Amino acid sequence: MQTFFEIILVLTAFLSLIPVVNMFRNRSDSKYACLKVLIYSTFFWTILIILERVSTNTFIIYYSGMLGYVLRLLFAVLMLCTIYQYVGKKFPIFLKIFLGVLVVIDLVLALTNSYTLWLLKLKQTNLTSFNDLYNSPYGPVFVYHLVLSYIVALLAIVLLFVFLGKQKGIRQYKEVTTMMAISVVLVLLFNALQLFVVKVNVNLTYISLVIVAFVLYDVIYRKDMVFNLRASGRSEILSNMREMYILTDVDRKIIEISPLLLEKYNLSLEEVISQPFDMVAAKIADKATLYSDYNMNEDGYEDKDHYHLREKEFKLKGMNESGHMILLYDETQVYYLLRELNELSNYDSMTGLNNRNYIENKLSAIHHTKNVGVISLDLNGLKINNDYLGHERGDYLLKSIANIMKQVFKDIPNKDIARIGGDEFMMIAYDTDLEFLENKKRELLESCEHEDIEQTISVSVGLSYDENGTKNIYNLISRADARMYEMKEKISQAYRDKMIEYIKMQDKFIR
Repeated sequence: MQTFFEIILVLTAFLSLIPVVNMFRNRSDSKYACLKVLIYSTFFWTILIILERVSTNTFIIYYSGMLGYVLRLLFAVLMLCTIYQYVGKKFPIFLKIFLGVLVVIDLVLALTNSYTLWLLKLKQTNLTSFNDLYNSPYGPVFVYHLVLSYIVALLAIVLLFVFLGKQKGIRQYKEVTTMMAISVVLVLLFNALQLFVVKVNVNLTYISLVIVAFVLYDVIYRKDMVFNLRASGRSEILSNMREMYILTDVDRKIIEISPLLLEKYNLSLEEVISQPFDMVAAKIADKATLYSDYNMNEDGYEDKDHYHLREKEFKLKGMNESGHMILLYDETQVYYLLRELNELSNYDSMTGLNNRNYIENKLSAIHHTKNVGVISLDLNGLKINNDYLGHERGDYLLKSIANIMKQVFKDIPNKDIARIGGDEFMMIAYDTDLEFLENKKRELLESCEHEDIEQTISVSVGLSYDENGTKNIYNLISRADARMYEMKEKISQAYRDKMIEYIKMQDKFIR
């Protein structure tokens, strides 16, 4: 058993050196103050342990051992300070002074123990070897010193686990919780062994606390994303950015969020931290639209804020895992302007339908599409209506046929309707069948008929359909146009003659 613990002691001494080397490289960085002092104090304890075991000078052996009691309390205080910094809280000044005074008192007790025997019932003059430090009875103050150290350490652990309980959904915090739980168990186990089970000349409290120090170094300095952000000052920089931001871990669970975003959409930090980004986006979906690409066809975009998302993976120094930074650029005004430009570019202001520019852009993307149909439509007699009844009459006919097309084709879910010329219209239907389109064509013609010729809207319609996706879309349009012109030859002149006769009878000539 003795040999086993001596091997553990040697390994622990090497373990205490690793964080010292790594943190010394960044010694000019004061943002890990408490953790650094904790790491350096632990390594100083390692030096004392070595001196205690290799020195032949009883003075050095004795006071190397006695200073270990001071370092035990100091470790607990620095651990509490580190946890305060880790959870983003300020270490209370009164607590700092109170604990500082206790450490000083502990130091005085350790240095005067040879006279008072309060911590250990062993005088320096009675010491023969370092073994006496582990075999001597404890003094009357030892229990109070031990209880005080555990109370301070317990405060740190409680503070940590309360914080971790609120962040349990974040991947990095799961590791922190696991590692700290293991560390607490090890401290209790090693101290219980030395106090109640085994008598060895190895300081098991030192071993357990070195393990705790290394765990704190590993999960805070090396791996924890939030702490790195706060300690490096990056969090402060982000909070003052004009753009709102969201930081997530590798699983896209939120670890930090812009205070501006919380305030604007009445969210609390507790309800978003550790939650998936998509869930938080859904919470504000009725007030804001988040997008990577502009969607000019979005419905119900009015009275919403519009944020353009830019996402980038990031990795902080010393971390094994990456995270995601999502910046939200407020482009609400830009979006509305683009909508207006899009409407000017892709919509016909007269009828509210898409225009030729829009349909030509859509046609370029249609290749070998199955079950696609084209209906070409031409308004008969538009010129004669304009010439004899005025352009208001022509505008009325254009708007009327556009409304009829919208009404007749409204139950076709996947379609494009456009005015492609002065009196020419087109409807392209996707994922449909020929019989259905033929019925729609008949319904359209019936909707345009009226007993009163002034209420009649004369149209010529042509239909083409491709079931197998073997025909070129432009060939389909040509075929529909050809059939439309065939119909136009039969009815257009008759409608023109009727309109001239009607106009003469009503004496409605305007020019």
